[in-house]
Order: sequence, then structure tokens, then C-alpha cells
Amino acid sequence: MFKDKVCSCKVWKIVLIVWIVFTTLYLIYGEYNRLANYVAKNAYNQGLTTAVTQIIAESEKCQPVPINVDDKKATIINIDCLKQQATEEESK
Repeated sequence: MFKDKVCSCKVWKIVLIVWIVFTTLYLIYGEYNRLANYVAKNAYNQGLTTAVTQIIAESEKCQPVPINVDDKKATIINIDCLKQQATEEESK
């Protein structure tokens, strides 16, 4: 009878250890994925902010700014510069 209790106690200890290991690995995996998504999203937003800041800085020079993405191309001109040129031409 005592042997059954010892055996049963060992089984519960093994089950508890397996449960703790499984739970720990599950939480680590979930937190790793959450952190990886956060870092990727943060890096994307930082790159987007840098690109927009550079375009704004270039457009403030009142020169056309060419933009190329793969096979798509566009040229951006700051509308404030166009208004400024129109005002200068009207005053002449």
C-alpha cells in the first residue's frame, strides 16, 4: 500500500515538472513573438519616418524630388515653392 502512494507521488511530481516546463516554454515563445513583432513594427515606423523626413527636407529646396519604388516613378514638387514663384512673377 505504501508503494502505491510513493509511485503515485512520483507520477504527480513528473506531471508537475512537465507542466512547468511546458508552461514556461509556451510563455517564452509567446513573449518572443510579441517582442519580435514589436521590434519589426517599430523598425518599419522608424524607416517610414526617416523616408518622409528626407523627402520633406529635399522638397524644401524648391527643386523637383524624384521618387522611385521598383518600377514606379514620380516627381514631387513642394506646392509652397510654386506659390512663392507665382507671387514673385506677379510682383514683376
